[in-house]
Amino acid sequence: MNSIRTSQWVKIIATVIAWAGISAVQGRAQASKIKDEWQTVWRIGVFDKSSAEFHPGALPASPPAYVIGQSTPLQDWYAFQPGSGNGFYGHKPHPAGIDFNLASRPAGVYRMRIALLVEHPRISALDVSINGHTGRFYQHPKLDYSNGDTVGAFFPEYSADTITFEFPAGFLVQGTNHIVLTAVDEPTPGDQPTIDGTPTGDSGIVYDAIELDRQPGGRFNSGRIEASIEPTIFYRLKDGRMREMVDAYVRCNRQLRRGSVRLQLGKNTFRQDLPTDRAFGEYRTEFAVPEFAARTQAKATIAVNGRSRTFSQELTPGKKWTFFVVPNEHLDVGYTDYQAKVAEVHARVLDEAMELIKKHPDFRYSVDGYWEIQQFLNGRTAAEKAELEKMLADKKIFIPAQYASLLTGFPTAETLIRSLYPSYRFSREHDTPFNYASITDVPSYSWSYASILSAAGLKYFIAASDNYRGPILLLGRLNEDSPFWWQGPDGSKVLLWYSRHYHQILTLFGMPPQIAAGHDALPVFLQMYEHPGYKSDAVILYGTQPENQDLYPQQAELAAAWNSIYAYPKLEYSGFAEAMDYISKQFGEAIPTISGDGGPYWEDGIASDALYAAIERENESRAVSAEKLSTISSLVDSRIAPDRDKLRQMWRNMVLMDEHTWTSAQSVTNPLSEESVRQLEVKDSRATRAQLLIQNILRRSMGSIANSISDPRGTLLVFNSLNWPRSGLVEFDLPKGRELVDLTTNRAVPVEELSAGRDYFHVRFVATDVPAMGYKAYALKESGTTLPKPRLMTTTTLESPYYRVELDPQTGAVRSIFDKQLNKELVNASSPYRFDQYVYVTGGDKLPNRLIQFRSVSPLPELTPHAAENGRLISVIKTPFGTEARMISSALNTPRIETAVLLFDNQKKIEFINRVRKNEVFSKEGVYFAFPFAVSDPTFHYEIQNGEVNPSKDMLPGAGLEWFSLQHWAAVGGTGVSAAVLPLDASLVTLGDINRGKWPATFGKREGTIFSYVMNNYWDTNYRGGQGGDFTFRYVITSGKTIDPPSLSRLGWEEITPLETDEIIPQDKALNTPRPLKGAEGSFLTVSNPDLLLDTWKQAEDGHGTIMRFLNLSGRSGDVHVTTPLLEIKSAWLCNAMEADQKQLPSTNVHGFSFSFRPHEIVTVRVTGSPALSPPAM
Repeated sequence: MNSIRTSQWVKIIATVIAWAGISAVQGRAQASKIKDEWQTVWRIGVFDKSSAEFHPGALPASPPAYVIGQSTPLQDWYAFQPGSGNGFYGHKPHPAGIDFNLASRPAGVYRMRIALLVEHPRISALDVSINGHTGRFYQHPKLDYSNGDTVGAFFPEYSADTITFEFPAGFLVQGTNHIVLTAVDEPTPGDQPTIDGTPTGDSGIVYDAIELDRQPGGRFNSGRIEASIEPTIFYRLKDGRMREMVDAYVRCNRQLRRGSVRLQLGKNTFRQDLPTDRAFGEYRTEFAVPEFAARTQAKATIAVNGRSRTFSQELTPGKKWTFFVVPNEHLDVGYTDYQAKVAEVHARVLDEAMELIKKHPDFRYSVDGYWEIQQFLNGRTAAEKAELEKMLADKKIFIPAQYASLLTGFPTAETLIRSLYPSYRFSREHDTPFNYASITDVPSYSWSYASILSAAGLKYFIAASDNYRGPILLLGRLNEDSPFWWQGPDGSKVLLWYSRHYHQILTLFGMPPQIAAGHDALPVFLQMYEHPGYKSDAVILYGTQPENQDLYPQQAELAAAWNSIYAYPKLEYSGFAEAMDYISKQFGEAIPTISGDGGPYWEDGIASDALYAAIERENESRAVSAEKLSTISSLVDSRIAPDRDKLRQMWRNMVLMDEHTWTSAQSVTNPLSEESVRQLEVKDSRATRAQLLIQNILRRSMGSIANSISDPRGTLLVFNSLNWPRSGLVEFDLPKGRELVDLTTNRAVPVEELSAGRDYFHVRFVATDVPAMGYKAYALKESGTTLPKPRLMTTTTLESPYYRVELDPQTGAVRSIFDKQLNKELVNASSPYRFDQYVYVTGGDKLPNRLIQFRSVSPLPELTPHAAENGRLISVIKTPFGTEARMISSALNTPRIETAVLLFDNQKKIEFINRVRKNEVFSKEGVYFAFPFAVSDPTFHYEIQNGEVNPSKDMLPGAGLEWFSLQHWAAVGGTGVSAAVLPLDASLVTLGDINRGKWPATFGKREGTIFSYVMNNYWDTNYRGGQGGDFTFRYVITSGKTIDPPSLSRLGWEEITPLETDEIIPQDKALNTPRPLKGAEGSFLTVSNPDLLLDTWKQAEDGHGTIMRFLNLSGRSGDVHVTTPLLEIKSAWLCNAMEADQKQLPSTNVHGFSFSFRPHEIVTVRVTGSPALSPPAM
């Protein structure tokens, strides 16, 4: 026992000794490691590529020093330090001091890290003085897309750099130390100095963070020298020979008594002295060298204080760039001022542009939309109009295809097409180019817009994208992929140039432009194109000024002034299409093709004006009905001509309602100001004016057609403007003592009383099987019977042959929907929301937050959803078409929500009608209706103008993924079940969750809930600051085993396109004489393939026949036969969307023609012929 214990103690003691030795070694190593590591002495700010934590203003001329340990970044350190040449701040240095205390004697080596952001065109150098030891450093910025500062959304050369340098402990003292930072502008070719020689320019430094570090065990290497040779983009002619400007950068850790750089490039040697005015830091010298080949060996010998060191480097010359400058200023129809004043500003800008072109024949100008031309023509003399027309014909001034910059997810395909008509009409009449479209400011676009532009015969599209609240380029960098073929859902393409903002001359050169600023900014800007995939030696600088400004004349002098200094890069004024011709020719077959939807970033603002957005949404569906019936009226009776003026006014108002400017710039900060109120009044009148025009055209057209139908007075005609037979609910005033009789069956039609007047009942009935593109007649016959009273029910469970629905009166919503055919529950019972439940969301008022602005450093907002509650059941009744339940509930700021739930006996659908009374508030709010579906691992789809989108895979890089703009439906599908929501009055949805300001870069995995996003006021400008009053939001729900997009689209068109009615009253027909059309029912046109929608049928713009436009609702190709009894067809031609003939089509008979179509294609056909019907006898 004892021997064993002794042995164990020996082992224990040995182990302890061994561990002690190891610990000692580790301790020494740890101490050594600590001595070698950099330790932070102090830091100002956060290294996050943002100046958000600093004072937002500009540094004063003589500020107090920032005292470490006492001062605070937000109060005492200014984000912006003006450059010494910045004229706005007096052309003088603005030094910023930092005081700090060291408790012990400085030892080791010290390091400063100074992170900077480039947010001004001229890039200042930084002087650093440490207790009187002064050095200078240059920024070498790299493009940055993080948007740490919101200016990154506007500034194409937004970039970042961190200046890092070491200095000896001897620069510091025990006790108080003083560091001074100064933004310095060095002279540059093309400078326009002040009288005393100070450089000028929009310059300065924006701080991200500053840090002082110490390495206790480090030793400062005073003999360290670093050098790099950098070919630039600049070439100059010297003695008739081309010279490239090559920069040499030298870093030195000691004071120079004398120093030089000798550059050996091929057989040539060059020498430059280095300045001796600094104790340490960086030196920049410029050499003008003869042109050299790629991969040329270069040597730089740096001589410092009698010693030298040689650096070898392989050089490739800079590309000889051409910048196509496309002068333009953005059009906001309003925003900066009243709409009428904006019209005059842009007319005056055209006056000024013409004068500049006369003085500077190389200058060019491009308007931002045909609206500007129209305002000029409406307000100038004949002589001035003629002068403009000549400059347009001479290609000195250019017009894009679009009327103005529209939001493209909200409008229908036809509205987007019609936004191109005025410019095309002018082009045809004046023989001016029609070859490109441009959208300025709006950052992203519906996938269908590619198809629409291609269908219009346009080759080019300039997207001058403002990434404020729409970071498609910040997240996706499509500007670096430009130009690319943007391929639409139908496979057609348009060549797209995605421009990093829309006033690039302003941000690159300043305004008035300064050459020195361009010298600094252009190399940074070009970083986005300096990659192997960019095959051209030219790029586009798009836009010179922001919206609605008087024109700066100095911009017309820029190219000549620049080109007098630099041979390359060249500045050349151009139109956009001419620039694209050059660039695309150099790319050849190397242009990439990219397909997808951009997401409706800016279209969330439409929901700030929900009442008028709903009117506009209805307008755009009824407008094509009005146009079709107007055309039909002229074919039924050849004496009738459609009112072209009213039709054009109708389309113009709808286009202007879809234009991206809503109201004043101060609409949120001062929502009740005169300007905010009056601008919004004009905007909303676009919707109400269009509504009145549509009603006028419909009523006159239906009245004209009714005159040719063999029905007597006392007949109700129901018109179907869609090209398939359909049934649907119709409301009208039934005179008391009358009943409704279907003239195809001679049977009375059951009606439901909705309200009553003295002499009428306002009733609802189902019009069944109304013929395609046709009508059905109902007689209003005298009857001694009274309207039956509705059968009241007390149940909270509703049933149809398709669904069993359980109500939840407490929430005013639905607890369960059971699909009897699928034998599946559709509602997710674990969701915090009931089905069709109203959800009011508060939060987002505390700024900054990412809900209001996209900024990488801003926090997410604290949002609180308030679901509807305190509800009760009002009634459940049996109707002639099914069952209807009514509930009432309330929510925060929403005193009344009345909900009707309609089940249909003969259709697999459920309709929800929500009538909302809401208080107007100006605090931040979001309003939704929730539709939580019980679908695991869901896949979403939503319909756009000519196709459908799966947002998990059909989006462009950087596209918006938090809310989506749909045309008719959004669907969610999983294993064995799919369901769709068809919002009739609101275009926006969120998928999986409400909008929380996350700005996701990928769609990711989500819950199966579809939220109808009906209201918000999350913008801080342009849109309504608050809204209140009475609103209606209607939804149709349907389900099936799988998603069938064409069927959903047909249902969507049916639900959003009402059956229109006209009553033949005694004043309409004095005699019941024979008429050319049948009395009971009739069809004006048949389309053999159900995948095709007749979008519109209109008079041709040139008066030659009529135009039919079709949308393929499916992803299938096919053939179709179209027939109409109204025409004896002479010819049918395939056209582009602007009605230019392209290919004659074969006729199937005297009344028809046929054609083939591609998946999702937009097809336009011109039909000529003579009327087949005789006008009714007079």
